[in-house]
Amino acid sequence: MKTKRTLFVLTLTFLALCLPKLTFAQTRISYGPDPMQYGELSLPEGDGPFPVVTFLHAGCWRSSENMINSYRAMAKAMTEQGVAAWNMQYRGATSPGGGWPGTWLDIANGFDALQSVAESYPIDLQQAVVVGHSSGGHYGAWLAMRSQLPPNSEIYVEPKVNPMALIMADAYINPELIDSIGDTGEIYCGEPLLEKLVGGPVKDNIDNFLQISPLEWLPWGIPQDFIVSTYRYPLSLPRVLALGKTSMRKVPDYPALAVLAGDEINVRMISNEGHGNFVREGERGYYATISAVLRLLGKATE
Repeated sequence: MKTKRTLFVLTLTFLALCLPKLTFAQTRISYGPDPMQYGELSLPEGDGPFPVVTFLHAGCWRSSENMINSYRAMAKAMTEQGVAAWNMQYRGATSPGGGWPGTWLDIANGFDALQSVAESYPIDLQQAVVVGHSSGGHYGAWLAMRSQLPPNSEIYVEPKVNPMALIMADAYINPELIDSIGDTGEIYCGEPLLEKLVGGPVKDNIDNFLQISPLEWLPWGIPQDFIVSTYRYPLSLPRVLALGKTSMRKVPDYPALAVLAGDEINVRMISNEGHGNFVREGERGYYATISAVLRLLGKATE
């Protein structure tokens, strides 16, 4: 009896090893020569063309190889809902070649790469949604307004693709917050980054600073979803922002400014949600982001 049971288990094990593994297919596509200039394309089953959502990861305006992992679970969830995913990697503020202008050129060129991607893969560029978490939300907001930049700007790239909607998840979209000093005297990201992102001291590069300040360019002209923890919004000054990480006494109220400028914006506040939970599978912020994408694409209602 024991021998038969052993043979049965071994047979099941053999069959399991022989079955095709159901893996999440990602196609890595470069949009430049640097190792950090690439995106991961994930497609749903079927013929398409599919709406496509571009994910811009967080990381305190920096970027490293493993940071792209944060949106892989959500990319898979998108394909299960019939939406393609373009999970972008880019050079951050501290990456070789990043900062000004490299980081901004990567965000622009990486998103525009969807035009050439669409020549080989069934994606619908008319339904291109951008999602950014934390500092990635700042990059997403910049994509939404970049067409307004002067053509002679070092970071201007004539848009080949335009987002139809933008979702910012617990995002920081005001560059003044990048190097804000908290109550403990610590810089928010642990090191000064703003000079790298504007090409030098802000006082000497005011024009560059304005070019990476999305709030200065409202309206952006596309629907926006601002999904945010009550830890960060609404602001009740002089309450400190982001759990004491900054003591700024004047922080622009982004949703109010967007409404006054004439943009369509939906705000969803999630009570006491952890910052990382907006990309953590199974958490409220994670599902709120997915829900927003589907609603903006007309695939679901909230």
